[in-house]
Amino acid sequence: MSNFIARIISLFSSPLIILLPAPYILVDKVSNNDIYALKWALFSYIFLFSVVLFVIAGTFLGVFSDFDVSKKEQRPLLFFFSGLVTFFYLASLFVLNGPKILFIAIFAIILGIIVLGIANQWIKVSIHTATVSALSISLAILYGGWFILSLVLIPIMAWSRIKIKKHTPTEAVTGGVLGTIITIIVYIIAKTYLK
Repeated sequence: MSNFIARIISLFSSPLIILLPAPYILVDKVSNNDIYALKWALFSYIFLFSVVLFVIAGTFLGVFSDFDVSKKEQRPLLFFFSGLVTFFYLASLFVLNGPKILFIAIFAIILGIIVLGIANQWIKVSIHTATVSALSISLAILYGGWFILSLVLIPIMAWSRIKIKKHTPTEAVTGGVLGTIITIIVYIIAKTYLK
């Protein structure tokens, strides 16, 4: 039963699903305009879903072993494609005069891709745990109050990734730590940049 629960948690908390509310949450927080935030969230989904389709196609074509891209040696291709998509997203934001907060989010994603890509040379860092950490820390910082409870998602995700044998405890904890550090660095930069 605990394996089943761990698989469900891992499936519904994948990085791409976790990132879905992020553009809306960020833009809405700084603009207080639901329609404006929804517009930019929907625009962002074009790029986000291109990564999803890349992983799905890569899995069906045998380029990736599974939807989690579990094999460390397959991850550089995913990091490269994600970086390429991020570049086009950034260029689109620049041309369309997008919200500053999304430029900061892109900086965070690029920093995350670089850091996780480097760490991947030695250890298969849990991208799931890194992403959940980044979103949970962001919610706690931006909204406080009850959103602080979202921090409990970090150990739950780490447990699920270890339980289904996708990561070792070291890989899961490293993902959580890197996600947290990157988020705090980006928050400090954003606070300065958005003044």
